[in-house]
Amino acid sequence: MNKGRLTIRWVVLAMVGLLLASSCTAKKKLVSPMAHAAHYEWMSAKMSGELKVESGEFPFSGTLRMRRDSTIWISASALMGIENLRALITQDSVFLINRMDQTYLAETLVETCHGASLPPLTLHEFQAMLLGNGTSDAVVVQFGPYLAKIRYSDIHWDEPTTFPMKINKKYERIKL
Repeated sequence: MNKGRLTIRWVVLAMVGLLLASSCTAKKKLVSPMAHAAHYEWMSAKMSGELKVESGEFPFSGTLRMRRDSTIWISASALMGIENLRALITQDSVFLINRMDQTYLAETLVETCHGASLPPLTLHEFQAMLLGNGTSDAVVVQFGPYLAKIRYSDIHWDEPTTFPMKINKKYERIKL
């Protein structure tokens, strides 16, 4: 047998062995989103779920990042993992980027709630709604006529993170 083929075979076997060994490690236990809510500073998690609106029900996935009483950042995808929406909510402002329509929104939190026919909510109230009541790994969030069922996974507590929001210059600004 050729020495080069033997070396390649050993490299492939070693890689397969490493993959098998790493896939046998213990999985992280899914933690209820509220498990650390009383004393967290930072939170990040992967999310998946369904959004119900008048026209139907739509599955989504994405990422949620929060800093307690400071910032909520959401990146959501509906089809094939391509980001459709990115949102940044602070104590006084809301920034939304709709990549599908190439539009963005930049308003105060009060104007956004009013324009979307939602009751005025504070950042703290939004964060509490997203964390749920701690009884399971699923959260139901109701915003006026919108209902979202969210399941969290890969939850990380108290690991500082970033909140990237770059708006393409070609995007059109919209108002509610």
